This record gives sequence, structure tokens and C-alpha cells, in this order.
Amino acid sequence: MAEHQAPTAPTNTVVLIEPSLLNLQGFEEALARGWSPDPRRQQDKVYAEAELEMLRHDRAGFLSRLISSEVIATSVSNRAPQYLAIQPFWIWDGGFCGYITLRHLPGTTRFPLHVPGHVGYSIVPWKQGRGYATQALLLLLPIAAKTGLARITVICNENNLASRRVIEKAGGMLQRTGTDPSDSPDITKLFFDLPTTHN
Repeated sequence: MAEHQAPTAPTNTVVLIEPSLLNLQGFEEALARGWSPDPRRQQDKVYAEAELEMLRHDRAGFLSRLISSEVIATSVSNRAPQYLAIQPFWIWDGGFCGYITLRHLPGTTRFPLHVPGHVGYSIVPWKQGRGYATQALLLLLPIAAKTGLARITVICNENNLASRRVIEKAGGMLQRTGTDPSDSPDITKLFFDLPTTHN
């Protein structure tokens, strides 16, 4: 099981662990409490229940789908099929807190049209407000650096003030505001540039 230590040691500390059958129960319990692993579907109880049913029907198969490291994606430049590399981690403080995922197209800093940035994350509601998302994002930076990414793009909705604070606390600098093909054209996004190493 891989662990990556936080660069600082705040009162509430977390580590990133690789999802496994040994710690799948925490993920299952979060689904049972109504949490959705997709931040855009947090209020979608039908989606959460469907995920929970699939997990309980075939735990190994569900985990395999969850941690699939490569998916076919479309590049921004020419829409040619490419492999999107995905590295999922669970945020852990002794129990399941949420997840954070690094996604990238090997060999380029660009990301596919349907993917909202290099990072996706979600903290379960009952563990929000503890700084866990910021810690997890900081923990992910050296992992991103090892893939060859000197900088990453992290995106959030313009009205998501909590997510904006997370990104800014981790060192993100606002680069632009606009829409993104991964979401509705009616939703304004904030695009942050975040260095993966600090001199």
C-alpha cells in the first residue's frame, strides 16, 4: 500500500493510499451514507445507490473499474484517440475521507476535452472543513512531478468558493475564467495553474 507523507504536519493530518479491497469498506460506508464520488452528482441519490449496488454485487470488479489506470481519451489538439493515465488515491486519516485523482495524457501537459483539469477530488461531507482537501492536493503535487508535469491545471466552478480556497492554499494561481467542454456551457469555470515543485 503506497503512502505519501504530507509536507507539513497540521493538527489533522491525512495520507493518500491506493484503493484496495482491504480499505474498500470505508468507500462503501460513504456511499451508504449518500456520498457520491462524482462531485457534480452529490445530490443524486439514485447514482449513489446504483454505485453501492454494483460494489456489493462484485467487490473485486467494482474496485478494478475504480482503479483502472488507463482510459481511451481524446486529445485537445487533434481529437485523436489517446490513453489518459489515471492515478486514484483515497484520502485517509485512519478512515475514509474522500478521494483525489491525478489524470494526464503522457507526454503532454494538455488534458482531454472531456476532462476538467489534471485533478479531481471530493471530501465526504462529515469530514469537510478540516483542511483535508488542501493537504491531499499538496500530497498529490510530488506525484504529478514524477510523471513529468512541472505544472498542473486545476479547475473549479466560479461559485465554488470552498474549492477555490483549497486550490489557492495549495499555491494555485488563477490564469483565466471561462467555460470548459467537460461541463455545461452555462457554467463558468476558474482555471488555476499550480506548480508541482516549490523552489
